[in-house]
Amino acid sequence: MKVLKVIALAAAHAVDRLEKAWPSRPATLRISAIVELAIGCVLLTVPAVVIQGLIGSRSDQAGWVVGRVLGGALLALGVAGMFTPSQSPERGVAWGFAVYNALTTVILVVAGTTGAADGWLLWPVVGLHGILAAALVLGSLSVGRTS
Repeated sequence: MKVLKVIALAAAHAVDRLEKAWPSRPATLRISAIVELAIGCVLLTVPAVVIQGLIGSRSDQAGWVVGRVLGGALLALGVAGMFTPSQSPERGVAWGFAVYNALTTVILVVAGTTGAADGWLLWPVVGLHGILAAALVLGSLSVGRTS
């Protein structure tokens, strides 16, 4: 129980710092987190639906694409974890989301252009991840700059 309280307090502190540094950043992070949580839940419960909609087939190509997206997610977690509390952990979270969204965009564009993926959800998902990556990178770069 104590661990959960500490995590909740740390999260509340991070959110407060985040809102002061970049007013629109919490919304961008929240949208990115909601999208990833929703898709994560769907992948856990009915992965074939997502893979069929995104990749368009249940071939070995699906494993290639999904494996690389998951690799990008792990890399993004590593990026987020590299920021210690004294170095602004909320910025690490934003960069972690940015890395994940950018890598997912690139992986899916490559899969789509090489024919490894052709599902009806492919290009909308590419667009969503690309927009989120750009918003997170641009927002993170603007934090701390004076006008």
